[in-house]
Amino acid sequence: MIPFLPDIPVIYFHSVGVKSSAWSRSFLTASIENANRFFRFISGRYTSLHLREYYEIRSGRSEAVANPIVITFDDGYLDNWIYAFPLLKKYSLKATIFVSPEFVDGREIIRGDDASPGFLSWSEMREMVASGLIDIQSHTLTHTKYFTSDRLTGFHHPGNDILYAAGNLFPEQKPYHIGDKEFEKLLPYGYPLFEEESAVIARRVTISDDFISEIVEKLSDYDFSRYNFSEAFVMIRSIYEKYRNDNLIITRRESEEEYSERVSREITGSKEIIEGELGRRVEFLCWPHGDNNSFLHRKALDTGYLMTSIGHSVMAEDEIPSRIPERLGIDYSSFRRRVKTRFKLKAFSGLFPFRQAVLLARSVKSAR
Repeated sequence: MIPFLPDIPVIYFHSVGVKSSAWSRSFLTASIENANRFFRFISGRYTSLHLREYYEIRSGRSEAVANPIVITFDDGYLDNWIYAFPLLKKYSLKATIFVSPEFVDGREIIRGDDASPGFLSWSEMREMVASGLIDIQSHTLTHTKYFTSDRLTGFHHPGNDILYAAGNLFPEQKPYHIGDKEFEKLLPYGYPLFEEESAVIARRVTISDDFISEIVEKLSDYDFSRYNFSEAFVMIRSIYEKYRNDNLIITRRESEEEYSERVSREITGSKEIIEGELGRRVEFLCWPHGDNNSFLHRKALDTGYLMTSIGHSVMAEDEIPSRIPERLGIDYSSFRRRVKTRFKLKAFSGLFPFRQAVLLARSVKSAR
């Protein structure tokens, strides 16, 4: 089924600050000016809610409020503290930040606006929670991806984004990778990269160390300043085909029991760590990359979560009460996009004829 449109809009941001050409994920950054413009717009028109308040209204336990809205942030970037939080305080808006403990900056530190880009510390989160405006909830434990097959997708090269491949081998470096020029050197150039999926849905495979070493050695004289996958692949093709024909690239495949135990740690580990650090109940889970399914959703509910995000999942009808529905991304970077965002806000609030227009457009698109 097409994810249902909520009667209460749930919106999301990631990073708010200054875009950095040195960060491969800078497309996630909303400018301070545009975030301020949006928060100013909703502050006099909507009533911001925490997810627990949203849940209480959705489940009929609390009375509705005028023009409710839920603001969420994914990943727990440091700029949520430095730039987004002051804006939220300025307009007295509540928000929820979904964090993954493996990405939390482990230092007991509270930073100012001269800090290098990174991720939130527990101390900064405690300050925000104490304000009554910010709630911290789960984004799973690792927020990573794993190799799932022996299908080559590339080779590590200068400027390449290897957050997941390197982060899985060096998890202690994950909170500090943004702007760290040494991070990409954690893996040698030529390191083979394979098809991967989000950790919560991946059946993880282990790649042969011997294969990796042979590939890196074979490409040691390759000029990575002009990297081209097809060109590099020709150089290692005979090695790849030999290992693949002999079924030697993958040395181990995760069993279903191992998978179930691992995703349980993703779900419960995040909840337990956040609750222990912040002394607050963690009852809502946002799936990284939007990847999930009914099995994972039920497992989360059994763990004590009240709701999980719908993401890309095709959910069953009986899951609707326990799902955070489709969230609305905010783009306030131009007049046209501001108008479009406001139109969608009205549609996600269930208002006529905006809701009907969006549903009709989606029906037409799905029928093609």
